[in-house]
Amino acid sequence: MNLAPPLATTHNGQAETSIADKSAKPLRIAVLLGDAVNLDSHSAQVLGTFTERERVQICAANADQSSVHEQSSLTALLGQATTAIEQGKLVELKFNDGNLPQSLYLLDGLCAAKLRLHAHAFIAGFAAGNETTDVENAATVANAALAAAKRSPAQTVQHQTIANTLNEAFVALRQGVTALAARTQAPLKGTTDIKQTNNTNHQAGYWFSDQHQARVLCLNLVAKTSHQADESRNLNQSLVLTQGTQLAAPKALVDENRLFVPISGDSINELKAKLFQLLSSLDIGALDTSFASHQLAFWFERYDANAPLALVLMAASIDDLKLEAKAMLAALENDAVCHHGQHFKTPAGSCFTAKPLGDAGLTFVYPGVGTVYANMFNNLHEYFPALYHQLEREGDLSAMLQSPQIYAADVKTAAGMNLSQQAISGVGASYLFTKLLTQAFNIKPKMALGYSMGEAAMWASLDVWQTPHGMINATENSDIFNHAISGELTAVRRAWQLADDEAIVWNSFVVRADSHEIKALLPEFPRAYLAITQGDTCVIAGCEASCKALLATLGKRGIAANRVTAMHTAPAMLVHGQVQDFYTQALKPEALKPKALKAAAQDSPIRFISAAQTAPVTLDSHSIGRAIADTFCSPLDFSALIQNATEQGARLFVEVGADRQTSTLIDKISHAHASQSTANAATAAIACNAKGADAITSLLKCLAQLISHRVPLSLAPIIQPLSANAAPLSSAVLPEGEPQ
Repeated sequence: MNLAPPLATTHNGQAETSIADKSAKPLRIAVLLGDAVNLDSHSAQVLGTFTERERVQICAANADQSSVHEQSSLTALLGQATTAIEQGKLVELKFNDGNLPQSLYLLDGLCAAKLRLHAHAFIAGFAAGNETTDVENAATVANAALAAAKRSPAQTVQHQTIANTLNEAFVALRQGVTALAARTQAPLKGTTDIKQTNNTNHQAGYWFSDQHQARVLCLNLVAKTSHQADESRNLNQSLVLTQGTQLAAPKALVDENRLFVPISGDSINELKAKLFQLLSSLDIGALDTSFASHQLAFWFERYDANAPLALVLMAASIDDLKLEAKAMLAALENDAVCHHGQHFKTPAGSCFTAKPLGDAGLTFVYPGVGTVYANMFNNLHEYFPALYHQLEREGDLSAMLQSPQIYAADVKTAAGMNLSQQAISGVGASYLFTKLLTQAFNIKPKMALGYSMGEAAMWASLDVWQTPHGMINATENSDIFNHAISGELTAVRRAWQLADDEAIVWNSFVVRADSHEIKALLPEFPRAYLAITQGDTCVIAGCEASCKALLATLGKRGIAANRVTAMHTAPAMLVHGQVQDFYTQALKPEALKPKALKAAAQDSPIRFISAAQTAPVTLDSHSIGRAIADTFCSPLDFSALIQNATEQGARLFVEVGADRQTSTLIDKISHAHASQSTANAATAAIACNAKGADAITSLLKCLAQLISHRVPLSLAPIIQPLSANAAPLSSAVLPEGEPQ
């Protein structure tokens, strides 16, 4: 292989020559994205202190029309830039991306650290080569760059893309830096081939990495020659980038395609007046391209969190927003909405209630096993990068969400997860959304409960267990989840006294039937069990043939779940002691603070409700372990659990986790319970996620309903990106430094 020779470049109008062999020297060049969104105020101020003599500008002007063989290559320019950087200078790469001027700032990594600049990425090595054997040459060049960076291919994600001009090469470099800063694993624009050696998935989504290990990107650029004599030759360039300590700025939750307008007032008449004002302003300013963002900021500024009433309008465009506003006006004229407290909600997410439930009965509900799905909320990190960074520092985020299965290239992989994998991923999803709601939006639940294994997710997510991440490995290797009540079903084999060679065909069925009808038939079918009672449906489980025979006797059709788990059946009682020991975990000291101290600290304690008992669970390791085991091994009466919670003051149920397993059930149970007596208070159930829907839109719909019910929450994650004067959220840098 012939390394590319030094190439001439234009630097401030002067012809200069790049330094040869710079790729052989270990590098640590700090790279910062030079735009107002991602460059925080501190970085902008520090970079502004470099004088003209300390600045070097390298431009790709008019590079779109000429190939890299008619101008300097990117690696040659980086060689020159390295010389300037070693002299303590700041290098600015200037180029166009979609005809928009862009910049990248480069300076020595040690110098950046001394100046307290947090880089978005680091250039750790680069190499170039020009040979006729394209594939072999590309691999050789990539390996040379990796060797210069002292990184192994096993650590690295590689992207290959065509970059025939210097401007295209600059754009590809910026995309690579952005991918690292955003922690997003996605094909770059123009990518022709993606080669990954660390078994991460191939599609857009969070870039998972081993805990405390830096992400490494090898950017492989191929330039097709324009010279006839060199038609069979390509210029191959490889750059090795490592992640920096600065996160990319979060994407705005609301924009012109995702509108969210909160309107507050002291009366319904005031709300009507403001809706008319909004409609009037929409008619006047709809032609202004920046109108949407200005309008959103205006209404957020006018929003009063302490007002007794509030509505939220959601829409995908200005025209749709007009329709939503008119629909809301019509609802405010409706007697059922205005005087009888009927909750108004549109498919787009607009909502209002004249009788808000408040937060006194705000209850987090944790779903059970089987709610996770392929590619669930895979773009959420782009909107909450700091949260994902926090979760990544606390534990193994990839294991917590079971990313190899959930985010696999083949969506069928998630459907084939075993019970332990589903349990871990389900708890992980609930943990993530709990932190999102409580930390980003400052929502504080008063009560909590779980559906089946959701009880374990409840304790793991709400800062009770001392080391919840330790449960991941324990669950993966647990005999309970892998063998006793799933897999080979050893507990069932013992209960049924089967020989080792006798097969068990297990299944469960959801059936619309009264639990009393099913219980009356169970003595006839000793290997069929009533596992779950949930509103107007039940789940029976056990020997598939026995369950089908029971359904036939019942005269009902059942929907097969095709899931092998003996939870909530009599055989599970054989592992009750093991389950209790498994979930008897050390508690965080702050979880054990007396109520008086919590009240003094304005941190009111959460009441934890278990399906296994009517009274709230006592906060000690033994009581928690026993409650989980009792729920796990006994038939689950979810209807009784919701009724018990309601009697204890639960009013607003927020499902915290993947999809919406419990929300519909809770609404049915609550309505049936309310119909039995006029004394029962109104309740509502809200999900923060829904399979098949955009994760951010689902989250905003949840927040909109909480606002309409006057639940105190922070709107800062929505407001800050709308304000031109707000400090960029990317200023929240990572004080721990870059993983090595």
